[in-house]
Amino acid sequence: MNTSFDVAIIGAGIIGLATGMRLLEEFPGLRAAILEKENMIAAHQTGHNSGVIHSGLYYRPGSFKA
Repeated sequence: MNTSFDVAIIGAGIIGLATGMRLLEEFPGLRAAILEKENMIAAHQTGHNSGVIHSGLYYRPGSFKA
């Protein structure tokens, strides 16, 4: 198989998939490959979290936790 891509994204969790989606929105002709070692997406931490995204709204702006 002799296929080339412009970018390779490692991991098909929420961050990898969101990165791929954003890149393709910004650069429609981009050839992107998402590489995942498992046979399904979100097989690790993304699939095992509580569904809460921490946005840092409760911390002082500029702090390390924000």
